[in-house]
Parts: sequence; structure tokens; C-alpha cells
Amino acid sequence: MILRDPVHGVVAFEGENGRVLPRLIDTVEMQRLRRVRALGVASMAFPGAEHSRFAHAVGAAHVMARFLARIEPLAEAMGAPLDPVDHDDALAAALLHDLGHGPLSHLFEEAFPGMHAHELWTSAIILDPDTEIHRALAAREPEMPSRVERLVHGVHPMPVLARAVSGMLDVDRCDYLLRDSHMTGTRYGLFDLDWLLRSLALEPDASGPRLAVEGSKGLPAVEGFFLARLFMYQQVYFHKATRAAESVLRSTFRRLADLVADGRVPDGTPGPITRLARGELISTQAYLSLDDNVLWRAVDAWSDDPDKVLSGLAARCGRRDLFKTASLDDIDPDLDETIRQELESIVGAQGFDPRYFAALDVAEVLPFEAPRVPEEGLRVLHARRPAQPLEHASFIISRVADTPFVRRRLVFPAAARAAVTEMLEARRPGR
Repeated sequence: MILRDPVHGVVAFEGENGRVLPRLIDTVEMQRLRRVRALGVASMAFPGAEHSRFAHAVGAAHVMARFLARIEPLAEAMGAPLDPVDHDDALAAALLHDLGHGPLSHLFEEAFPGMHAHELWTSAIILDPDTEIHRALAAREPEMPSRVERLVHGVHPMPVLARAVSGMLDVDRCDYLLRDSHMTGTRYGLFDLDWLLRSLALEPDASGPRLAVEGSKGLPAVEGFFLARLFMYQQVYFHKATRAAESVLRSTFRRLADLVADGRVPDGTPGPITRLARGELISTQAYLSLDDNVLWRAVDAWSDDPDKVLSGLAARCGRRDLFKTASLDDIDPDLDETIRQELESIVGAQGFDPRYFAALDVAEVLPFEAPRVPEEGLRVLHARRPAQPLEHASFIISRVADTPFVRRRLVFPAAARAAVTEMLEARRPGR
């Protein structure tokens, strides 16, 4: 199988890399990911951000193939070679790691109370005997579904493979930073993947070879990777228009759930979403029936609903009439709860229900989280001195380690902007 990719160029799954991937790619569960956008509603801020989870999954598998090409000769030289089973499991796990994402990606996980995280749905899809994915894996080897499911979550006897699928420097992040940067038309997520892969090394350990990086060669590339991740959160993932669009959709789902709880299911609501709104569990097959197309058709139907709050919110989604935002970054976080209450009063006075039209939006990420278990960290190898943990070897990483990047904003209708601005000015330092 040979594909063309806008990020990686020619992607070829041939020879040993073609033993399992082509059949997995052609399953109905993988093809569904073509209808799930990788960045949810980020296209409302970045028009080119229309790429799918499918494209990202293929890209992650390609990076894994390149990772294995670098690591396998090193492991063999250390007397701990990877066998074909490990090779195939790693490629399959990289391809399937996002299989359980719902419509609009991460946003859907926050839409309904008690909703399973996408990682749990990924496990359910891989382990369900009725899915094509499970059958394709089991046809190769009966135990392969369970091994791949564990590896997706970073559990494997070989630490180097576990961390490559789910770790601080994994194939998932290596692809999505480059892909999201390219598709949003930004340059914040760019890093030197070629040099990074070339600089990877292995360090002996009692439990098996562990991933490391050659200090003199690889440290700048690793630093660039983590800085790229920070910059993408600063400039893309936490962009105010994206967060505002997500807030409108959350409010739409919240109003839907309230109407369902009151005994009325709006026309056009898919059955699985009705059950989720009621807090009920749904089957794997019901979950797989949901994608972005299904959800947007439902939102379009709700824009004609007799309930003015639901129809108004749904119509906002359709015409990109987003909420406005106001930054709280220069205001003491201890005032957040007081400010939120004042915002609700302002929005209520403008004739809007604060439950759906007022929010304190807090977005937070750790650009680099120092490992709690030292063995899970990335080590930097030096020629003439002992190896060091990355957070000790790098001046840059030591400064960002365990330091959260936080964006705090108020979200509200445009009609409340003047009153919100006046309220915040009275709270800013020096006033």
C-alpha cells in the first residue's frame, strides 16, 4: 500500500510493514475516522483545519514504521531484538490509537455526563468480537487484539515500544504536531522529525532497552519538539475562537440534555445521542454510528426546534455566530468564582439564561510533565559523562517542566461585551 500524504510525502506500507496495516486500514471502523475531524471545530478559527482522524492515524503509523526502522537494528545490537510479533503489534497500535474518538473529537467527550473517554471506546472497539478491527487482528493471531489494546495504553513488556505508542515523545504527538501545524497554516508545530528519529538511541535496563537520545546530536531536536507542543497550545489549540465555538456547542448539548430530562426529545436527535443525554450506556455499535456528519445533521435539525434556547444555540453553530471572550490572564485567579458570578448576573440582565450563555473557560496543559517513575522518562546519553534525565540535561526543558500553561477566559454573548469589559477593568491590577 502506497499513499501520498501532505505532511510526510510518500507513505508506503510494504514488506514487513505491509503484513497487517492494509487490512486494518480497510475496516469499517477505521474508515469511520475519515468522518471525524482531528481538530473538532478549530476550522472556525483556521479554515484549513478540516483534516480527519483517519489521516492522523495513517501518519502516526508511518512515524512508527520509521521509528522501528531506527530502533530495531539498535535493539538487535544490544542482544534484545524485536520479533515480528512486536513489530506488527506496534504498527497496529499506532494506527488504532485514536479509533474511539467520537464526533468533533475531544469536545464530544465533554458533552454528556458520564461519557466514556475515547481511550475506553478504543479498547471496546478493539476487543469487541463483532467489529471488523477485532476480526482482522484475530485472524492474524488470536491474542493480537488483547496485546494491541494494551499497547495502545502504553502497556508492553518492552518499555521502548510502550513509550513509543503512549509516552512523552510518542508517534501520536510526532504526527499531530506537524499535521495540525500544516493544516492550520501555522508554523508553530514544526520540529525536525528526521533529525529527532536519527538521534534516538537505546539505554540498557534490567527490564529491557529503554528509549534515549544522543545528547550532542539529539537534544536540540527534542527541545524543539516540546517547544512546538507548547506553541501549538498557545496559538492553535487554545485559540479564543476555537474555545468560543466549543462553548456554543457545549451549551447546545447541555440544553438538549435538559430537554430530554424534561421528557421531550427534539426532532432529528439520533437515538444514541438521546440515550447519552439521559446518562445511559450505549453499545459499541451504537457509538460507532456517530460521526461528525451525523452530529451536524442533528444540530441543523435542532435549529428549527420550538425551544428558543436550543434553536438559537444550534443556529449559532451553523452560521458561526460565536460567543465573545475576555481574557482573565492578568487577573488574580482567586477572583475567578466572584467574576463568574458577576458574569452570570450581567448575562441574565441582558435577557440570556446564564446556564447556557455564560461560562468561565479554563484551558490548561503541561508542555512537559516530568515522569513520576524515573524509568518512564527520556534519558540523554553523553559521550564522556553519565546519562541524565532530559529535564536535567536541557536548560529549556528544566524551565518548562511541570509548569502548566493556562488560559482563562470569560465566554458570553456579544450583547454583554460592554458590561463585561467594564466589570473586568475594575478588577485589573492598579485599578
